[in-house]
Amino acid sequence: MRIPKLKFFAFSLLSVCFITTTTSVTAQKNDLIRNDFKQLAGAAEEIPQMRLPDPADFGVKSKTAMLPVAARRGVQRFEIPIENDADFRLMLLAPDGDKWGIKVALPNEGYINLRSDAASRNVEIAEDFYGLGDERFPAEVFTFKGTATGTLRVEINTNRSAVGGFLVAASESSLRLNSYVNTLETVRGGSIGFIASLTSNDNETNAAGVIREARARIETPNGEIIQTRMFDDGNHDDQLAGDGIFGVGFVPRQAGKFVAQIIAEGATANGAEFIRTGEHLIDVAANRVSFDRTAFVKSIDEIRFQIDLPARGLRAGQKVIAHAEVWGRGADGNQKAIAWISGMTLAEKSFSSRKTNLPLTLDARWLVRSDAQTDYELRNVRIQNADSLAVLGTTDSIALPPFDLPESLRRNSGDEITDEMRTGVRPPTAIQTDAPGGKLMLVHGYCSGDAWGAAASAGQFTNYVKFLDLNQNRSHDQFALRIRDFGAGLPSFGIVAHSQGGAASLHLYTYYWSGLDYASGGTRLIQTVGTPYQGTALAGNLAALGNVFGAGCGTNNDLTYSGSAAWLANIPSWARAKVFYHTTSFTDVWWRYDYCNAGTDLFLGDPEDGVVERTYAQLPGANNLGHKTGWCHSSGMRDPAQTTDASRNINMNANAAR
Repeated sequence: MRIPKLKFFAFSLLSVCFITTTTSVTAQKNDLIRNDFKQLAGAAEEIPQMRLPDPADFGVKSKTAMLPVAARRGVQRFEIPIENDADFRLMLLAPDGDKWGIKVALPNEGYINLRSDAASRNVEIAEDFYGLGDERFPAEVFTFKGTATGTLRVEINTNRSAVGGFLVAASESSLRLNSYVNTLETVRGGSIGFIASLTSNDNETNAAGVIREARARIETPNGEIIQTRMFDDGNHDDQLAGDGIFGVGFVPRQAGKFVAQIIAEGATANGAEFIRTGEHLIDVAANRVSFDRTAFVKSIDEIRFQIDLPARGLRAGQKVIAHAEVWGRGADGNQKAIAWISGMTLAEKSFSSRKTNLPLTLDARWLVRSDAQTDYELRNVRIQNADSLAVLGTTDSIALPPFDLPESLRRNSGDEITDEMRTGVRPPTAIQTDAPGGKLMLVHGYCSGDAWGAAASAGQFTNYVKFLDLNQNRSHDQFALRIRDFGAGLPSFGIVAHSQGGAASLHLYTYYWSGLDYASGGTRLIQTVGTPYQGTALAGNLAALGNVFGAGCGTNNDLTYSGSAAWLANIPSWARAKVFYHTTSFTDVWWRYDYCNAGTDLFLGDPEDGVVERTYAQLPGANNLGHKTGWCHSSGMRDPAQTTDASRNINMNANAAR
């Protein structure tokens, strides 16, 4: 039963009284910030694609073993199984790796000095680097041609250095270790499960072999190392006892970035021994968010309502991503989905010192499109950290108080979905500039130098500006806000972006009002090259390496497989449709071993550009402009940098909105 408008107005007034106990200065400041946020929404049929994915779907499928070399002087010994007689590779990743002595004994043979005896023993040596962006660590790769199966013994003498590193082993075997963290809700005091199983290139689970022993090595933010055995007994976050899936639970007692390595040993389907490791970055939030069972609702204007979610565990002013599905009872008496609502939001101080309110906007036209008129509620509510994308809290449902819809809307009901319904009311532009028109903005990526400098100097772009935030590590949200602020003096802009810059540009267009929303001309708003929309395996490895090398840009959860999946779940189809993306990989010929980068090739599946695998560079719902070989991710790799492809750059320039 609907309540009269007068009662709704009284309820709204009461809600306002309850939730506006904060100071007027704070409220005004937050209102000004919130004006920059888009109020996101979409139709009921879009709800499935906006739900969080199953963590099991974005595990790290590793073909390598990344073995730590301790930071101590002396000889350290390793025994590494070689699974087949195809090419086998060892890589040293260490700041002082060139000072280490390294000896190896092939199966059934004696030790040789790997560097001095390489040529006579058919071992190729490549000096390269391992890196993401311009954060690069020296790598020395040894390729053994046609080795016998068995055990490779390795001796590393670190007498000339007290700095540690990693010994990485990889073969041409199709066996993969599939490991993942079983939850996106990574909060201090909550349970996190590490899961491991075997798969192959064709994703046949367990057909590739058997895990005999698995363990997890966890490094906490304060440097403590925790090692724990993993089990296949059905009682440790694994599934059924004896099904080949291993698991173990872990409860983080502090907030911050944890680095977990999953180590698995066993036998392949042919009986050969193997070892694999998978590396994971887990960003643990300080506090879990919990919700009351009922939300407040107040009218903003004749069309929009503000829904305030009472939440515990947030501080006033904290920015998060909030997402909810709107449901109501239809004419047939059953609950039905109406729409989804989402967006960046700021926690506001509540009348209770232990609570905050999270405001979300609901456009009443979504309700009008549905025949649901009573028993409104929010379902599948979630809150995510704006930077790490960690899920801070979820709840199945929150009741909404009864409220009436404006009669003017009901009289003019229809199925049309407008841009204003999807993104909220566009704020009046306050841009003051003498610029004659919009520009094309060239955006680089994670920890990057001036990726577009050479192309711009060569005249491949016109009427452009270059965004430069060089050699920095930013979350997608931090990166997006810097792009927005850089473009604030322009009447409008379109974007050509490289690597993470593409994800940051899409993030900006999704969540914030900016010059992107005023661009015109051309046919393409956001164009990207080499963007890891679904993450890169290198982001997890980089977390471990940063602790060894003690320098560099640092870890970035948004670039991991799991972080990217948590981010993409919030990006609607109308925003993805504005992206036009390119992918590249190395030139591949049959008579030699080809790659973009010898250091990163051990961790990536072909085809790849030295940082991003083609599979994980896809953005479903966007415009795929094709794949091109002969171009690598950045300079210093085997083929030219993808940002220097003149024909592609000229084409992007010609089609760009500005």
